Parts: sequence; structure tokens; C-alpha cells
Amino acid sequence: MADAVFNWYKNGGTAEPGTKRSETTLQAKKHLSSMGWVFWYAQKNGRQELRYQSPQGKVYYTLKAACKGYIDETSGAEGGGGMAVAVAADLEPKKPLKRKSLTQENPAFPKSLPFKSLPPPKRGKKVRKQENQAEPRVIKRESIRIREHLVPNSSHRNPRTVLSWLIDNNVVSILGKVYYRNKAGNPLMRGRITRTGIQCDCCFRVFALTAFEAHAGSTNHRPAANIILDDGSGRSLSDCQRQVHDSMMTIPTSAKKGDSNPRGSDDVCSACCDGGELICCDRCPSAFHVNCVGLKEVPDGDWFCPSCCCGICCIGTVSDDDNFLSCQQCECKFHIGCLKLKESNELAGKNNWFCSHSCENIFSSLQNLTGKPIPVGNNLTWTLLKSKASSNGDGYTDCPDGLDSCAENHSKLNIALDVMHECFEPSKDSYTGRDLVEAVIFSQGSKLKRLNFKGFYIAVLEENNDLVSVATVRVHGDIVAEMSLVATRFSHRRRGMCRALVDELEKNLAKLGVQKLILPAVPAAVDTWVNGFGFSHMTGDERSKLLQYTLLDFQGSIMCQKPLKTEL
Repeated sequence: MADAVFNWYKNGGTAEPGTKRSETTLQAKKHLSSMGWVFWYAQKNGRQELRYQSPQGKVYYTLKAACKGYIDETSGAEGGGGMAVAVAADLEPKKPLKRKSLTQENPAFPKSLPFKSLPPPKRGKKVRKQENQAEPRVIKRESIRIREHLVPNSSHRNPRTVLSWLIDNNVVSILGKVYYRNKAGNPLMRGRITRTGIQCDCCFRVFALTAFEAHAGSTNHRPAANIILDDGSGRSLSDCQRQVHDSMMTIPTSAKKGDSNPRGSDDVCSACCDGGELICCDRCPSAFHVNCVGLKEVPDGDWFCPSCCCGICCIGTVSDDDNFLSCQQCECKFHIGCLKLKESNELAGKNNWFCSHSCENIFSSLQNLTGKPIPVGNNLTWTLLKSKASSNGDGYTDCPDGLDSCAENHSKLNIALDVMHECFEPSKDSYTGRDLVEAVIFSQGSKLKRLNFKGFYIAVLEENNDLVSVATVRVHGDIVAEMSLVATRFSHRRRGMCRALVDELEKNLAKLGVQKLILPAVPAAVDTWVNGFGFSHMTGDERSKLLQYTLLDFQGSIMCQKPLKTEL
């Protein structure tokens, strides 16, 4: 492929004998793009002209000059000869790889070539291009890096319990006195706070919160609400959790990351997550390469992305006497008029509307699972969590189980976030500047569909109340569920913790009737997921059939899938 750049420059843009000039030009551009070059259009004298920017930031006005610049840069990088390898941030930071897109790894997936110019916009159609500026910013996909080693001298070495989290937030102190109260408010058992649990005053054994409650002879199953600080304040551990939550919710509005981008539409394709020349949806900020959504050219009139089209008629326009309904579970949209034509539909009048009985059953079952620890043996329990805070973080929107339960839920989500940060380096999305992992853990929403994480649940595995493994899961109806992030603490690896959590997730998803589980795998871990967990590589054709679902993906990841043995 590199020969195409040299040949194009050597022949002055003319083709080799037996080769079309357009093919030679396309090959030269394709190689420059694969080496990290960025192409965009600029206005000059009323015309649009293509610009070429090298990975070093230098801008060229012609393809010939770009090829000459590439030759000079590669020759200089190798001391006068050879080819320089472009290295991009990848999921595996210790193993430099040439940057690839999903389309390059999955040849069957519709090719999106950012260097290939689109036909001129028709009827004012919006096509996303970088603005006319001397040094346009380079658009990069969201990426997330795995930590290969534990950060030295960090709190990551501490147990991940609610007590440890309260100690780190300076709400309770180590060896602080506490007691468990009965219904009359009288102490049943006294102890002291440690990071791993409560040390009983009578036997000096350390108990997890639930075990300390049982040790005190109570069957209330509300340890945090009935363990009281013996400092005269009368505060329970639940009160302490609410205190931390309230302090986190009082962040000044100016300091919160907004859900907006001054550029309006997205900068990357929602299908392949790469930049380039994009067609913009006329209903949401999403943008796509024309080829990635199966189009040959920019269509006339308004255009709506797959997520903004009706799940029945596949049309995105709405008449004056019609409107859309969105399924509460799979988030697919449907025209009310199309729904009325379906004789079997009886759910359109409800507040929480579902497109099918299967989506309604999945939603109800997930709600019943949420917040309830389930024993799996060997002192292990797994729990499904869901953020109950509003998307802007202003407080709780729904607390059917009471404030104490919501406060504990918030505490465990923060501990799950700490586990993720122990295993992954910080990563911010380019559109809003939010911490990507935090946005997923707390199910934060967005007008941009690829950054709308409201549907995510968090599955956690605990050993004696010490949180050891975390997985994020989102269920798109009975068709597919995605498990985008999985993390196990360094101190608990190679003990089967990840497998225990994934097995529980798969078992419960199968009970819900979900047909397939997918995940974006780190290249170095693909063999583990394939050989150890039964996943397989997902072809481009298989992924193209899921365009109506917005899936979370990362730079350098390889999408894998696993069919589930449903019980419905």
C-alpha cells in the first residue's frame, strides 16, 4: 500500500500502465488515512477544496504535496530509509498497534472511508466537515486504557466495602465506636469500625455488616440503618451514606459537565466511531459515514438515523396528527399510528410504554432483581444495581425502597466506580468531556445516542461485603444485551471472580429470554473470551443488523458475541 504513495508522487498523479488513475489516487489516500492522516474540506473562492493533515499537524493543499510530505516525514523518522509505523492509543498501551477501525478488523462490515469525498449536499443537506481553519483539530474515537499494574501507594489496596468508602470520605473514623440497636433503640451489640467490617467488642472477631447484624441476634436485614455511631450524634451508617451522597450532589452547576457540544452534531460516526465526512441526523446530534448506514449518497430532503426511525415502518418523519413512542426497555421508537394498526398492541396507553410483552417482562424482571444481594456460594453474593439519580445529578428521582436503600445503592455504585478506576485509566468522551466510565456507572443520559447510558445496569460481585468484580450491562430487549466494561480488582484476580459474575449474568439474561450477549474485547483478551467464556468474533454483517441499537464501543476493541440458551 505504501508503494501507491511513492508511485503517485513519482508519476505526478498519472496512473501506471494498466491501472486507472482513480484507483491509484484511491490507494494513495487509503494508505495516508491508515497512517493517521486526516482529510477535510475548506472553502476557497466559493469552492470546496480538500486538505491533508499529517499526524504531526502539518497541512498540505494538494495530494502531491501530501505524498511528498509523507515521504519526507517517513524518511526522516527512519534515518533516511524505511517506513515509519503510525502508533495510536489502543486498549493495550504496552503493545503498540497501528490504528484500526472496526471496518478494518471486520472486512464484511460496510466500509467507511473518511478520505472519500461525498457527493455535494442536496437541498441544503447537512454534512459534517471540519471547519476551514489553519490547524483543524484531529477527531479521535473514545478509547479506554487498561492498567497493567496497581498504582503504588494508592487507596486501591484497601478493601472495597461501604465502611472503607465512608472512611475515605472522612465521614466515619477507623476504630470509631458503634452499636447495633433493637427496635426500641437499645444497644444489642457493640463494636468498632474497621475497613473490612465491625470488630465485635465481646469476641474481637471482625464481621461484615450483615454478619454483625446476625451476630447481634437481629433478623431485620437492615444493618446500615440500625448500626449507630456511638459518638452522641445518633447517626446511623445509612445517615452517613446519605451525608456523602448529599455532599456529592451539591457540586456547583458551573462545575458540572453539560450535555452539549458547541459544534452541534457529533464529530464521529456513531456506527464505527471514526471521524471524517459525516451525514447528520435531522432529529438528533448523531452523525454517520454514508457507507456505514448502507447509503450510496446523501439523500434528498431530511434524513433520520436508524435510532430515530419507526421500528415498524422504518420511516423517521412524523405527521401533524402522529407522534413517536419510545420503548422503556429497548428504547426503540414507534409511530403511534403504526402501533394502532397492530391488533396485538395493548400497551400504548401506559405511562411506561413497552413495544412488546417481552420488553415489559424484561423491564419488570430487572426491576425485581435490582438491589437484592443473591448468594452464589463460597461467601460470594452478586447484586444488580441501577442509579436512581436524575441524569443531571440533582438528586433521586425514584426511591420506592426508601432513602436508606437509595443511599446504600449510591454508595455501592461509587465503590464500583473505584474498582473500575483501579483497572482502567481515566477516559473522557470527546463530545461532553464527561468521565466515560463514571457516566456508564451512574447511567447518565445524553441527547447524543452513543453517549446515552440511561439503560445501563451495574452487576457487582462481593466476597464478605468486599466488592471484588464489576460488570456493566445493558439489555436491548430480547434480541441482544451488551456487557461493555468488566473489571476485577488486582488482589482478587486468578480466583475465578470474573467467571462467577459473568456466569450469573448469563444465567439471568437467559432466563429473561435474551438471545445474545456481546462485548467489546481488548485485543490481548480476545482468546480468553473466546476459549474460556465461549464467545466468538462478531462479523461485520452480524453487527450491521444491530444498527438500530446503539452499542458502546472503544478504539481498538474487537466485538465478540455469545448466543444464550434462553429458557423462555
